[in-house]
Formats: sequence, structure tokens, C-alpha cells
Amino acid sequence: MESQLNFVNFVVPKFHFEKTRVEADENVFNLEPQALISRSKNQFHINIEIEIVDKDNDFILKMLSIGMFNFNTDDEKALFSFISINGPAIIFPYIRSFISNFTSLSGFDTITLPTLNLSGFKDDLIKNMIDLDEIGDE
Repeated sequence: MESQLNFVNFVVPKFHFEKTRVEADENVFNLEPQALISRSKNQFHINIEIEIVDKDNDFILKMLSIGMFNFNTDDEKALFSFISINGPAIIFPYIRSFISNFTSLSGFDTITLPTLNLSGFKDDLIKNMIDLDEIGDE
């Protein structure tokens, strides 16, 4: 029996880390997920942009990560659950690991992001999802 959801790959096409004096009033942690889907190819991507500005430890980190998935279902409810709940939950540990490994190998204190429940992004991910098949038809 074939799984309805398959994790294909995780890539980090954009990463910026700067150890510098930070002139900020407060620390910043922004996480912005974006979903893209191609039903014709049975694929979806979860893009997550992260920005961290840490005034206490003087660093700025920005990254874009992409989780790529294949799906095998016509059930829209199951598909939306994969995109909005399962996808982010699968790729966030890769993001945490990437940041921890990079900072530990760079000679700085290791940055370990906390585990996060990303289900709060569920509605926004579905509402703002980009349908690549519709774009291709324009």
C-alpha cells in the first residue's frame, strides 16, 4: 500500500548568518510559512522563511527552507491536513538541526531553536496557498 504523503527533500536555498553588534530594542523571531501546490504533479512545497535578530548574543540569522512532498490522494480534507499540519511538522526539525549544526561548526555558541507547534499557521497556509496549476494556465 502506497503512502498518501511522501517527504521528498529538504533544501536551504538562502541562508545568512552575521555575528555583529545588533542595535535593536528587542529580540526578533519571525517565521513565515508559504504553501505551493501542483495537483497535476501531485506535489506541494512548504517554504519557511525565518528571521532571528538576537540583541543579547549579537547575531542576525535569515534563511529560506523548502520542504518538498508528493501526495497520492484526491481527498481535499486530507490534502489540506498534509499541507497545513503534517508538512510543517515534518520539516521544522530539519530547520532546527540545520541552524544548530551551522552555528556549532562556525565556532559560535550553538543556537538551538525550541520545538514549536506550527498548527497555528494552519489557516493562513491554506488561505494563502499558491496553486501553481492556476498560475500556469494564465
